[in-house]
Amino acid sequence: MEVKQITRILGAVALLGGIARICMAPSAYIWGSNSMQELICGFVACVLMGIGIIGVYLYQAPRSGMLGLVSVLLLSVSSSLTVALVWNNMLGLLPEDHSYISTLMPINSVLALIGQIVFGITAIRARVYPIWSLILFIVYPGIYFIPAVSDLGSVAWGLCYVVFAYYILQERARRA
Repeated sequence: MEVKQITRILGAVALLGGIARICMAPSAYIWGSNSMQELICGFVACVLMGIGIIGVYLYQAPRSGMLGLVSVLLLSVSSSLTVALVWNNMLGLLPEDHSYISTLMPINSVLALIGQIVFGITAIRARVYPIWSLILFIVYPGIYFIPAVSDLGSVAWGLCYVVFAYYILQERARRA
């Protein structure tokens, strides 16, 4: 199997992960924040996005270099940690009850934020994906701090992955 085929398969995984992430918003609005339905969507999204981001990187690898790879590894590790945190939440384990959860949460947040910013910058420089999707990828965490629209952060996050996957599957690239 060639790298191009693997990249397309991982692009499809990223697409499914983005759709699952987008599904978190209606789940939160319908059943409430941290409902089992929202957590299941988040769990599936984290697994698929953690794998799919590798395909997103491979599609632009020649242009984004080693820094892009490091950022993708940070995002992948962060997705794995998020899977563990979501699983704990699904089991009803609270950060107050278990110190490892309280320790893991800020570490995960820092890894994700650094990975997102560095990936966004390297991807902007690579000029493969649309600039608006990369800017959204960098700034979407801020949506979570706006109370009226905080549940829409997952829509913005998922939309970025859907756009990345679309470009991979259509074998498109932004004009330089």
